[in-house]
Formats: sequence, C-alpha cells, structure tokens
Amino acid sequence: MSESQHVVVIGSGAAGSGAARTLATKGWRVTMVERDRVGGTCLWRGCMPKKALYTSAKMMRYVADADRFGIDLNGATVDWQTVLAWKWHSQETYAGDQEAILSERGIELIKGDARFSSPDTVVVDGREIAMDACVLATGSEPRALQIPGGDLAGSSSEALRYPELPEHLLIAGGGYVGMEFAGIFASLGSRVTLVMSGPRPMPSMDPDAVDVARRHLERLGVEFVASSRVTSLAGAPEDISVEVTDNATGTTATLGANRVLAAIGRRPAIGGLMLDIAGVELDDLGRIVADARLRTTNPKIWLAGDVAGGMMQTPVASYEGRTVAASIDGDLTIPDCHIVPTTVFTVPQLAQVGLTEAQAEAQGIEYHVAMQSFEYLGAAIVENEQDGMIKFLFATEDERLIGVHIAGPTASDIAYGLAVAMRAGATSTTIKDTIGIHPAYSEIANWAAWA
Repeated sequence: MSESQHVVVIGSGAAGSGAARTLATKGWRVTMVERDRVGGTCLWRGCMPKKALYTSAKMMRYVADADRFGIDLNGATVDWQTVLAWKWHSQETYAGDQEAILSERGIELIKGDARFSSPDTVVVDGREIAMDACVLATGSEPRALQIPGGDLAGSSSEALRYPELPEHLLIAGGGYVGMEFAGIFASLGSRVTLVMSGPRPMPSMDPDAVDVARRHLERLGVEFVASSRVTSLAGAPEDISVEVTDNATGTTATLGANRVLAAIGRRPAIGGLMLDIAGVELDDLGRIVADARLRTTNPKIWLAGDVAGGMMQTPVASYEGRTVAASIDGDLTIPDCHIVPTTVFTVPQLAQVGLTEAQAEAQGIEYHVAMQSFEYLGAAIVENEQDGMIKFLFATEDERLIGVHIAGPTASDIAYGLAVAMRAGATSTTIKDTIGIHPAYSEIANWAAWA
C-alpha cells in the first residue's frame, strides 16, 4: 500500500490499537487521535483496574475463610489505600509505555478532541487532517441515572477510585458491572445493596449459573432488591438518601448510602464527533448505521469496538480492529463473533460461550442439557467451593456442543478451552472421551458430559 494512503484512527483502546497497528504493518500512514490516556477504557477505567480490585477482594475472602484450612489470620483488615496502590501498579505494569509502542510502529499520535469537518477531513483542536480512511474506535461510556439528584450517583470509573472504602454502597443495576462491583465491595467489608429492575440479575445469562452467584453474594451480605428502580437521590456525597420504587406496586422506600453506583449499562461514545457533517447516519435509537463489515454510510469511515454497539468485550474490540483494518486494506472481511467466551468476574466467576437455553429455543434448535454441580468435585471440596456448576447444551440432531455455562472459581479459564472445542465442532462424545485432570476444576467438564 502506498504511503500516500492515510488512515485516521480515533480512539486508542483495544479496537483502535488493533486497527492502527495492523494498517501500519501493511504500509499505511497512520494517525491516531486520543483525547485521554493512550490505552482506552479497559486499561484505565475498566477491565484491568477492576480485575485488580477483584483480586484484592478474593484475597480477603481467602483470609476470612483461612481458619477452615488450619491457618490463623485473626485480625486481618483491609487497607483501602494499599488496595488502590496495587490497582495502579497492576494497570501501569500491564500498560507499559503505550505512546512508545505506537511510535515504534511509526504511528503518529495526536492528543485532543476529534470532530469531522467534511466526509474526508478530521479536525483536532484546530488542525485539519485529510484522510483516505477513518476508523472510529471511540469506545463506550456509562449511562447516567436520569432522575432527580442523579448527579449524586457515580459511574464505574468513580467506583474504581473511591477515596475511602464505602460503608454502604448502593448499586443501581443488576447487570455484569453491578454484579462485579457487588462482589468486590462486599468481600472488602462494605455493606452492599443492589437494586435491579427485573426479578433476577443478569437476565441474559443462564439462570442456574446466575443463581449460584446470587447465593454466594447473599452469603457475603449483599441485599438484592428485585423488580425495583432507583427513582431519586437527595443529600450529599457520603450521605445520600435513595428513593427506591417497586415496579409492580409503585410503593417507595427510602434507603441511606454513602455511595451510589449507576450500573445501568453503557452506550457508544459518539458525542462531539459531528457525524452528520461526515455523512454518517444514525438509526432511530441513535446508533451508528453500519453494514456487516462495520462500514458506515460514509464508505471511508469504519467502526470497531464498543462504538459499533455489539459485544462490548476487549478481545472482541481488538479482533474487530484487526478485521476492519483488513477490509480497509482491500481484504473485505466480516467479523465472526458467534462463538466468543465471556466471563463476569463476580463471586464466583460466571462464564459462558455459545447459546443459552432461551436463545436455542428462540432459534428453534432442539437440544438437551447435561449439567453437573461441584458438590462432589475433588478440587471444589478441598477448596470449599462446592456451590458451583457447569451446564452443556448439545444439539439433539448431531450432539454438537452449542452452549456452555459455568459458575465457579476458575470458570474463565475453563470456558476458553470449551470455546475452542465448540468452534472445532466438538460433540458430547468428544468431551466424554477427553479424560479430565484430577483433582482440578476442569474435571467437571468430563463429568458433565456423562451426566
């Protein structure tokens, strides 16, 4: 590709980096625009700092249960400032020198706010940049509570750096963000109340797996308020009065909290881009219109990552960045995300890949379930983690594995191998004939296939 071909990548997270590095390797001149720290949400305000807090919380659960294993750790306490220090150390170590990484690949980095001034021109703080192609990789942002006093609620970004450990944290939202932070702060000693709009948290996940997490969190002291919503906030930070309304009856109750976390979802971050000037159309819900290859209504502008509105997962964003880069370079590619393992890092981990029972039924796929609890699993017994499970969905027609759902301490690690198996067309016989490791959590896969 001639060096005269110039691509502007807006956003430096996993999607933007995946696209920029791929196109730089193919000989494109690449300019990356970033308004914040290079590395994106996952690195600085998402996965990595949250996983560091999750690890500190896990250590505290181990300590709380240590006497069961003959270890006397009476008097153990949480030093929140050291927890935060560990979080910063972890993410900074993982990040390395992001700007140097770009420079080494010949990618020009411009810091500032980008907007379109024409279908083929981007402006960054007054500087006009002509481009032959553009990748929008601006990520997503938390949805705010649109209620009276909603400014008293913080987002997940604030929850990652509260100056003090909250005595009482109220979480509005029962999705993966709410469930992850519920596990973190309850493990570290906060009182946690989780208000969810439906009868159960995480309705898009397997209900049997979710029930395991709910039991674990309730044992940690988390209070679930079902079929309700937060309707107003009043007071001041550290002393917030929270009105909660029952969806069915309309009755209200008032709760007090030190902090309120709005965990009601995320939306593509497209504010200020002036997409209309670029000829990029939005649908009736305000989402960017794009084809299967993630090309917008302006043929020079492509999407990758959270801004595309699909699976908001870091590995998916990186993959989309690479596939969009291939399309821009002439190798038209449709991203294939139908078998992607995902994990909610709550207590315990919840992992899934493939179809849920509800999805299989909606698609008219006949299937049967093979399910096994951790009750008699050797690894779970010796670690006192017997409240866990695995569920397989096998297609009745040919016994292919079409769905996996796991609740357990190492669910994230088990799920990847099963995703590989699913992509390779594994059947119930494949898993039955693959002898497990004893005593390990992965042994449960072989057990379940025989169930």
